[in-house]
Amino acid sequence: KRGRIQKLKLVKTLIEKMMPITAQEDPEDVDDDSPSRVALRVLNVLSTSLPPQQVFPTVIAHVLQYMQRPEPMFRKGAMLSLAIIIEGCVDYTRERVGDIVTLICAGLNDLHAQVRRASCMALACIADELDDEVASHHEKLLPLIFSLMNDSNDLIVKYAANALDCILESLGSDILKYLPVLMERLVLLLDNGAMDVKPIALSAIGSAAHSSGEAFGPYFGEVIIRIKQAMSLSGDGDALALRGVATDTAGSIAEAAGRDAFRPHLEETMRLALQGMEMESSTMRESGYCYFGVMSRVFEAEFSQYLVYIAPHLLTTLRMDETAAFEQDLENEESEMDDDDEDSPFNVSTGVADEKEVAADAAGELFASTGTGFLPYVEDVAKELVNLLEHYSDTARKSAAVALFSFIRTFNKISAPEPWKAGVPVRVPINEHTATMIKLVLPAVLEMWAEEDEKMVATQICVELRSIMKDVGPAATID
Repeated sequence: KRGRIQKLKLVKTLIEKMMPITAQEDPEDVDDDSPSRVALRVLNVLSTSLPPQQVFPTVIAHVLQYMQRPEPMFRKGAMLSLAIIIEGCVDYTRERVGDIVTLICAGLNDLHAQVRRASCMALACIADELDDEVASHHEKLLPLIFSLMNDSNDLIVKYAANALDCILESLGSDILKYLPVLMERLVLLLDNGAMDVKPIALSAIGSAAHSSGEAFGPYFGEVIIRIKQAMSLSGDGDALALRGVATDTAGSIAEAAGRDAFRPHLEETMRLALQGMEMESSTMRESGYCYFGVMSRVFEAEFSQYLVYIAPHLLTTLRMDETAAFEQDLENEESEMDDDDEDSPFNVSTGVADEKEVAADAAGELFASTGTGFLPYVEDVAKELVNLLEHYSDTARKSAAVALFSFIRTFNKISAPEPWKAGVPVRVPINEHTATMIKLVLPAVLEMWAEEDEKMVATQICVELRSIMKDVGPAATID
């Protein structure tokens, strides 16, 4: 289909037909379909399937025109169209971020609520993809976002907070001059905002902690109390979402505050995180794995005492049967798949696949941070990670490969070897445990690499091979 559209030179015509439809009214329910939302999906498919130079110039020309129109729905359509194509045009737009930010600022200042909301969505989308570039325009953006967080429209407050969260993590030391006002607004939202805004506010607090580091210290006390309250929530829906974000944010706060400040809260937050792992929720387990990985990084060997509780969860996730989830996902996707769409490789993702990916990331982090404390679990976890190399999800395969190379690196570090020397045969022998892990990992990864059709995964394997040869030397690749 993609080739036919290009051959018939229909791309520009399709975009020109879709753009006016994006200016139509949307239903209040975000789950309801509408002509505008369908048109935006078409633009997204075009932007992610075709070269950006065939899509972006035509869309941006209409965006510029629509932003001058007196009808607010056209300005709304302009901002949403900009938001929806960023994903497929990241590199193409990198040099144009300044101009795009100027456009978005105009939308954030718009008198019409739907335009302001759409502009917040556009800002969040571009900040998510080009975080450093967008964060460099903080002096223009943050005062506008702070103002919108006081808006009388709850949806605008929600999307403004989301845009803020996307920017904060890349601010670095630039955040310091905003920190007092920022924390006042975010804590107020966390305490009094709508239930669906609270997770966003808490996530933004975590991003603020990440950027500000030690400067976050004065806010640690009031924040950790609220985090533990949120980690104690039960129920589903919004309450579960807030609990998951609180579990993630606990890790960000711990990294910012440091192990000494966080140590009095470690036992309680670990207990709550482990309770969350028992819930029937992949999202909660993903949050738990993220938390465990960060905490192991903060507390290092001291965290080993908790591995006896964490390792069984890791193995359960990595061994989880996802046939039912896969079949359900397949049923949902079938209507969208076309037999003659030969340009798109078959790749689906389920909640279980995502959970396995995050578990693999955590496994690598846990061994790297706790060292010998993780040794009782290495063999079983490594075997499951090797099995994960054959997973249908590209991101799961990538995480498994990264974790396995991390295992080799950690074994080598634990053995404290002499510096390796270049040349063949190997002149400095490696530890037997390192050699055993290499024999388990390398053949499996190389077999996977030979058949890998996802550029992202193949590239990561190259990066890992280079890194492991630098760390371990010629013994990493010579039998």
